[in-house]
Amino acid sequence: MGVCMVFSTVSLLTACSSDDGTDKAISYSLTSEPRNLDPQMTSDNNSLLVIRNIFEGLTRYDENGSIIPGVAEEWSSNAECTEYTFHLRRDAKWSDGTPLTAKDFVYAWQRALDPSTSSPTCSQLFPIKNARAVNSGETEPDSLGVTVIDDHTLKVSMEYSYAEFVLQTPNAVYMPCNEKFFLSTNGHYGLDDEYILSNGPFAISENGWSHDNYVRTVRNENYSGYNEVSPRVLYFGIRSSDTNYFTLLENETVESAVIDTQDIEKLEGTDYKYTTVTDTTWGFLFNMQKTAINQTAIRRAFMACVTDEACADENGKSLIPYGFEAANDIIPPSTHLNGQLYRELAGSGFKETYDLSTARASMDSALQSIELTSMPSVTLICPDDEQIKNLMYSIMHSWQQNLYVYANIEPLDLSTLQSRVSLGNYQIAFYPISPTKDDPLNTLSKFTSDSASNPAFLEHPAYDALVAKASARSNTEDILAAMAAAEKYLNTYVIFYPVYYEVTYFVTLPTVSGIYFSPFDGAADFTNCKYIE
Repeated sequence: MGVCMVFSTVSLLTACSSDDGTDKAISYSLTSEPRNLDPQMTSDNNSLLVIRNIFEGLTRYDENGSIIPGVAEEWSSNAECTEYTFHLRRDAKWSDGTPLTAKDFVYAWQRALDPSTSSPTCSQLFPIKNARAVNSGETEPDSLGVTVIDDHTLKVSMEYSYAEFVLQTPNAVYMPCNEKFFLSTNGHYGLDDEYILSNGPFAISENGWSHDNYVRTVRNENYSGYNEVSPRVLYFGIRSSDTNYFTLLENETVESAVIDTQDIEKLEGTDYKYTTVTDTTWGFLFNMQKTAINQTAIRRAFMACVTDEACADENGKSLIPYGFEAANDIIPPSTHLNGQLYRELAGSGFKETYDLSTARASMDSALQSIELTSMPSVTLICPDDEQIKNLMYSIMHSWQQNLYVYANIEPLDLSTLQSRVSLGNYQIAFYPISPTKDDPLNTLSKFTSDSASNPAFLEHPAYDALVAKASARSNTEDILAAMAAAEKYLNTYVIFYPVYYEVTYFVTLPTVSGIYFSPFDGAADFTNCKYIE
């Protein structure tokens, strides 16, 4: 009943909206319930999507992905890029009309870094002076390198020269928090509509969060940002796992959607507009804790068999699924490093190839070195998808033919596959590596010894040292070499062997424009969304 009532309201608002394409009700789908709408605590994509529209940091992105003013109308830095000064809009307010001040940013960042908060994203603040020390408990939050000059002026001191700092400020963890309101929620901040005070283009309407059903937001009348807010209503329907998003577009239930791979072909010959992001790498993941699999020569022998012929059918047609493209690297092509494409900076083609003619001899030699006469029983886990299974069967035939290794295949639904990998209950997995943030370090740090989500269970000080070096500073020139070396390590030692890239399609109706789609975190900004002729 509640959902029907909301859709009726949306339809009414659309009917009485203006003729210039603005003042409309816009609908978009969440794939699951947002976990938390607290910008300092959330990391899941559905929460970030809503947060991007109801909160605003010092800066934000325009529809082309460029930095534009947010709460800060202008900013400057010293010559060394070790100190930044942000001048806030004097008319900036919270959604209840309360003035927003520089203190709200200081409180938010100190709260995120406080060890007792356990923020999963607070490391994004580490370029700020003393941020690491605050987070480790070595010093008090008030020693953070942030100074309130006055209500509308904020000075930020950096731990080191960091010319790209402003590029980080649209991120959720950098958004403000009203201390008085936060304390009034008694630990429930961000968990329901009554416990959210926002400052972005939209605000959650009264009783606007029906858990597992929808999040309904309306234009924030107290918002006075860089751009006027075009939609009157922004409605997020929470869909079930079996939802077909292309059907929602066809029925004009939503104005925009991320569509499933099997529906990409349906775009051909249509007027739908779409943006693509190559944001996921599929490949062979090896469990470094399993007998024989932990031998580099054996992993190389397996991957020597992944030839062009093994990835094609008997007619020579590629078995790589439609809409995907062959991968030459682990970090996907759409990844940026401080605003520049990482692949253009670091180069490409890090994936190594191995001599198929010597693969069996290399495997036998490696087995002898660990006192084995033959390869132990091998099971490959992969998604229960017909196209992927056909590719896996073809590659396994190559293993059988060239290595005399007979492997079992165990197809699994994606959630079970992810669970098996996270528990280390596998030998070899055909698996997606998908960054949750547009940053090469997001991929590389997954494989460190202390990573709680290390999919390969890799433990190697040399690799950890490279990632630590890449993490220590954030200027492009300081970290690029270490990042490239870490990625090459994963390739050289065949920790993860890339096979193909998955491309995400953000699709909009032909009559809609002005939506900014954020790569990797799945967020979208609807501030400028409107209907066009």
